[in-house]
Amino acid sequence: MSEAAGIKILELRSRGCLNLRGDADDQTFLDAVSTAASVALPTEPCSWNSGFGSSAYWLGPDEWLLVVPDGEQPSVERRLREAVSAPLSVVDVGGGFVHVNLAGVDAGSVLQKSSPYDFHPRSFPPGRCVQTVFAQAGAMVAAAEDGSFDLVFRRSYADYLVNWITDAAEEYGLVVLGT
Repeated sequence: MSEAAGIKILELRSRGCLNLRGDADDQTFLDAVSTAASVALPTEPCSWNSGFGSSAYWLGPDEWLLVVPDGEQPSVERRLREAVSAPLSVVDVGGGFVHVNLAGVDAGSVLQKSSPYDFHPRSFPPGRCVQTVFAQAGAMVAAAEDGSFDLVFRRSYADYLVNWITDAAEEYGLVVLGT
């Protein structure tokens, strides 16, 4: 690994995704989901929470992306359906998404090349997430506590986006971690 590398990219494998919809104004719903999924749903726009190996990303006023360890989707979905008595939609969408982590001192600069969104830490601190256009494809980008960024995008765009990131990161030095 080069010391000059300003960007590190790692595919985050072994992740499952559930799309969840429900009433964010119903505290009983929020409590039941928190218990069943082992992570509290964020209710603030463009925020995310994590806990016990899972993460919950705010996608809209009544929609979240739950990221759980791969293989746990069926049991999390079952627990959600058993715990939540309010109207609920939960769909396993894990097979359709790729997760990568973009790290390094210049990661925000690479993201800035690819999206109209401002990824500077003062505008996009840890705990924030956004669905945005990323290199002409849709992606969800989340700022992590360690200063890196998690990206979730459709599997059908994976080759295009990884090639785009590789090209955009060339001036900073790129290391691809794990394969």
